[in-house]
Amino acid sequence: MAARQRMTTYRTNGSVAYAPVYEGNVVRSPRRQEEQYTVPKRAPKRRPVERPQVEVRQAGHVAPFAVVGFLAVGVFAALLLLSYLQLHMVSDSVVSLRGQLSELQTQHATLSARYEQVFDMENLEAAVGATMIRPTADQITYIDMSQPDSVVVHARASAMEGAAGAVHGAQEIFSSLVEYFR
Repeated sequence: MAARQRMTTYRTNGSVAYAPVYEGNVVRSPRRQEEQYTVPKRAPKRRPVERPQVEVRQAGHVAPFAVVGFLAVGVFAALLLLSYLQLHMVSDSVVSLRGQLSELQTQHATLSARYEQVFDMENLEAAVGATMIRPTADQITYIDMSQPDSVVVHARASAMEGAAGAVHGAQEIFSSLVEYFR
């Protein structure tokens, strides 16, 4: 009987297809003995709350560096408040100056319109009347502004008479030809 109770073990040599517990699924179904049962968890034991023993040390002296630090923070806070006050004052003045700018721009528009009306030719002719005449050719003066820093006023040259006028005319023609070919 002992021989009959002996369990036979099969060797599959690594092949799962020939294993005796293979049921055709990739994941095998658990057996009854392998089923997991949920075990209720026990709450951890609570220890009574104990206050730690605090050691009190004696009051020491105030460090001078701490006093200097607190004074520096106070000074910086005061400077910050003063700078905010100055910023507020400057912002107020900017707003008032913008208001003045808009008023001045409207005044500029009205004054430039008046200026244009003052120099209107019809108004001038009406004010002066028939005494206003156009200039003649003798009254016109030409200014040569081709030179950068100098102004040359050309006046009518008086006609020279005789041989002196002919020599002067020849010199002028010769000098203009030399200037032309330079």
